[in-house]
Amino acid sequence: MVLSAGLLATPLVSCRPSGKDAGGLLIACDVTPQPLRVGPAAITVRIEGTRSEPGTGAHVSLEGDMSHPGMAPVFSEAREVAPGKYRGVLTLSMGGDWVLLVHVTLSGGRTLVRTFPLNGVAAS
Repeated sequence: MVLSAGLLATPLVSCRPSGKDAGGLLIACDVTPQPLRVGPAAITVRIEGTRSEPGTGAHVSLEGDMSHPGMAPVFSEAREVAPGKYRGVLTLSMGGDWVLLVHVTLSGGRTLVRTFPLNGVAAS
């Protein structure tokens, strides 16, 4: 419990769960390294279904956008490394605040996009 309280008090740059949507799907992610800095960032996305079963067989792509206009977005694909767990790398090209968009196409064809803030990316 002390660890949880400490984590809540520390500003995190990682993604938090999106909350289950109307279809019962949960999308969460972790980003490393922390603190984030310009360069490659490893993104791990977890997809969980209505009964906490892993969301396997999805196509997951990643998009990073600066929070201000004028910068080109960065893109990457994430591949399934374990049931319901997808991993990819985004190369963050500039310090500042970013927005991560996780584009998911489920095996049945349903598409979703979840947005997560990546604030405070440090310049190299």
